Amino acid sequence: MPNHTDNSVGHVVARIRRWTRQGAAARRTAWRVPVEPPDEGVGIETRPTTTLDATIRPIGTGRYRRLAWAEGEPLLVRTDLGAVPGEGRVDVRRSLLYFAHHTDVHVCDAQSPARLEGGETFGWFNPGADGGHRPQETCTTQVLDQLVVATNAVATSPLTGAPMAWCAQTGDNTDNRTAGEVAWWLGVLAGEEVTPNSGAPGTYEGVQRSGWRGAWHPDDPGHDIYGRAGFPCLPGFLDAAVRPFQAAGLEVPWVAVFGNHDVIYQGTFGERVSRLGDLLAAAGSKPRGAFGLVRSNVHARLAGTGSDRWEGWGRGPGIQHVTPDPESRRALALDEYLQKLVDAGGHGYTQRHVEDRQSWWSRAEGDHVQVIGLDSCNHEQGSGGSLGPQQTAWLEQELQRHHRRYRNPSGTWVQSGGTDRVVVLLSHHNSWTMDNTHDDAVDPGPRTLGPDLVAMLARFPNVVLWANGHSHEHKILVHRGSAPGSGCWEVDTASGIDFSQQGRTFELVDNGDGTLSILVTVLDHAGPPAVEHRQDDGWTTAELASISRELAANDNRWIDPFALLGGPEDRNVELVVAAPFSLG
Repeated sequence: MPNHTDNSVGHVVARIRRWTRQGAAARRTAWRVPVEPPDEGVGIETRPTTTLDATIRPIGTGRYRRLAWAEGEPLLVRTDLGAVPGEGRVDVRRSLLYFAHHTDVHVCDAQSPARLEGGETFGWFNPGADGGHRPQETCTTQVLDQLVVATNAVATSPLTGAPMAWCAQTGDNTDNRTAGEVAWWLGVLAGEEVTPNSGAPGTYEGVQRSGWRGAWHPDDPGHDIYGRAGFPCLPGFLDAAVRPFQAAGLEVPWVAVFGNHDVIYQGTFGERVSRLGDLLAAAGSKPRGAFGLVRSNVHARLAGTGSDRWEGWGRGPGIQHVTPDPESRRALALDEYLQKLVDAGGHGYTQRHVEDRQSWWSRAEGDHVQVIGLDSCNHEQGSGGSLGPQQTAWLEQELQRHHRRYRNPSGTWVQSGGTDRVVVLLSHHNSWTMDNTHDDAVDPGPRTLGPDLVAMLARFPNVVLWANGHSHEHKILVHRGSAPGSGCWEVDTASGIDFSQQGRTFELVDNGDGTLSILVTVLDHAGPPAVEHRQDDGWTTAELASISRELAANDNRWIDPFALLGGPEDRNVELVVAAPFSLG
């Protein structure tokens, strides 16, 4: 779950009231009653390529709601910076860069003992403090595959006809940076046959078959909290989700940056708790519920990480047995993760990055654009972001290289001798979640936090776009520059695991009138809005992804899923900024 949700007493009370009210309403309807998929119709005969044509929204008023096609959303022109484009720009504009964006797909080994779903108990007070439990977490590879299918469908810009340069994967690409999760993530993007399973071949063994009431049991949900809240009975669904499937594969290149779930245990915990992860990754005794989580944590701290002692002691209440798979479930260190990216084609990184343990990069795109990929993660502790001093100094030097002039910290203009290029930043964290002050051995020293980074970017007028994720929501902020019409648009994209399971496309265009527009369009993944609630194991990849999105839309125990959509001003938009220099 998003790990930055407001944890005030008022928000906790609101969560409890909402869940209690909806649960009471759901109990008036038997969960065993089959629900047919709704009519797909807004009169669309073929699948829309973007949400400009149509999007997916809930229907009905019950506790558990199905999804259906809804009307599309036009581009909303935003001139918050004061730059106003010409009315005839569509006829004369030219594309400078067109790319897609996936973030927070959290490719997940949902069966691993190291998953720590027992922390769900504490989610009322700290959503996302650990792995938690999502009813849809078994289908992350299928959702990513359908995001890929949707991206391939717009490999040529529907707005300008420009070819897509690449697709950015901005972190939390995996849920717990295990060898298996990394291999599945890379396999889906490469178009390989992927088997998203660990432990016993062809059989799901995780908490959704444990009897623990805090998880959704699609085989028989009548006794768990999700089933009583209206979640469906879908025998065969879990085994289908862990069987091999042929991935479509991205038809365009892709680049990546790291997210907190890609670098530390559960995206949050440092050395003390990561010892628990080391213990459980090699084990067959899996904690379930809060009691099992406490038992395993106490054991790791007092008895160490030797799996033999845990297997002997890890029996009884709060523990279930799964087939051990230590190789697939082991966590990858940063240099090994980097090496796998380089071996798979680089995707922003080179062998030099591996040797130097440097997880940030910069690359030129065409004649006018420079793209910078940041590592906003703390590799030691905490889910929030920040930059270390080495990366901060590198970033400032890199920005100077792509400016003929910029302001120094005192506000005075400096002639840098650089070459003007429009700058696009990619990172996992957004400015409002860069609040991590913990030291980091990968880049030790004082941390640059969100406000500090925003202040630095304001000194460099060629920085016009910062695309990121982490918050699992669509949200757009504007950071004003020192000159009229100048500034940077910060665009946060929703996740591939929580609702709405969407991506975006971005296109930078020169309007030919002294302004640039950033055309931002939301993409639904290619799974249909709804499929039949049937009871067998013949689910296709698209059907599994469709059910996953439906489950995510109803998974509101901690958060309101539909709040993650943002407003119209956060989705399909044309973001206007004054051209920072003459583009010729």
